Amino acid sequence: MKKVGSVIEKIYFGIGAAAMGLLAVLVIFTVIMRYCFSLSWKELSEFNVTLFAFTTFWALGLNVLRGEHVSINMLYDHFKPSVKRWVTLINYAIMMVVDCLFVYYSWQYAMKMGKQISQGMEIPMLYMYGIMPVCGIICAVCIIVKAVEAVRAPLSAFEVKNDLVSDK
Repeated sequence: MKKVGSVIEKIYFGIGAAAMGLLAVLVIFTVIMRYCFSLSWKELSEFNVTLFAFTTFWALGLNVLRGEHVSINMLYDHFKPSVKRWVTLINYAIMMVVDCLFVYYSWQYAMKMGKQISQGMEIPMLYMYGIMPVCGIICAVCIIVKAVEAVRAPLSAFEVKNDLVSDK
């Protein structure tokens, strides 16, 4: 099961990395074409904005899986490992509530505003705004995975990882 999860995470990361790489190439191309040749395409500019939004929201779940979200461990590192497990689970519960609110309201927004046609690519805005709830759902799955890992992890997994903290 861990092997399958690892493969899925690599694919998930690969999609994000590919999108970020494409975004970098397209932004450089757009800047060169605009400033050196006075050429600009509204479709490409809008695609770049959409791709930027995609990479931002796609990274939500990756940050959860890799523990890269913002955290302040000053107090947390002083807890006993058994308490840390509960604090971690409470943290995931709070993250899930926030993520569910994000999915709900982004879905509402996408359904309401998605009927409009974009000016650049001339597609329904639902495709652009739909990025938010879809990525939020993926993030919720990642939160569940991490919460299950926290429940199953041995207490040694909650030992202090920051060498700067000491009780001496």
